[in-house]
Amino acid sequence: MTPRLWGRASSVNVQKVMWALAELDLPHERIDAGGRYGRTDSAAFARLNPNRRVPVWEEDGLVLWESHAILRHLANRHGAGTLALTATADQWMEFTSTTLQPPFLGVFWQAVRLPGPDRSAEALARHLQALDAALDIVEARLGAAGWLDGDAFSAADIAAGSLMYRYFDIDIPRPSRPALTAWYGRLASRTAYAATVMTSYDELRA
Repeated sequence: MTPRLWGRASSVNVQKVMWALAELDLPHERIDAGGRYGRTDSAAFARLNPNRRVPVWEEDGLVLWESHAILRHLANRHGAGTLALTATADQWMEFTSTTLQPPFLGVFWQAVRLPGPDRSAEALARHLQALDAALDIVEARLGAAGWLDGDAFSAADIAAGSLMYRYFDIDIPRPSRPALTAWYGRLASRTAYAATVMTSYDELRA
């Protein structure tokens, strides 16, 4: 069976997998699911992922959910020489899960997804404070190395970099971070990033 990715293209977690697949030039089928596309409430989908969330990856009888688990699998199975997965890269992937992405999503909901009357200036400020603290850590790392894993692009850059298009696109205050901005420029120059991440998210707007 052709490998299959379940998930809508506007999901940042699905975009992580789409980006990795594009970097690897790995043939696959993608099925829109989640959000306005539905499907996740079905019993069939629950058998794939009991959390009823996207992305889900199917390959040779293996079914995986959780975007970073899928990234690790793709890096280990298909990414030799393309998506390095060292202990340091894995560390930054975990940092994205625990420290960077949660406040980013809070900011994105307040700035984009919620209708104006439902937005909270206090909540936005709280999420921005946490996001800025996380990005200061990323800035320090990128000031000392070209990529999160050091000298080479890796799955860690996919995990964290998938957030950067929307971070630089939405209307929020952004302190000057030269290393982060330069890193984003390097990401944006990658054909796979432009094709899978730098895309419209209008369907997510309130």
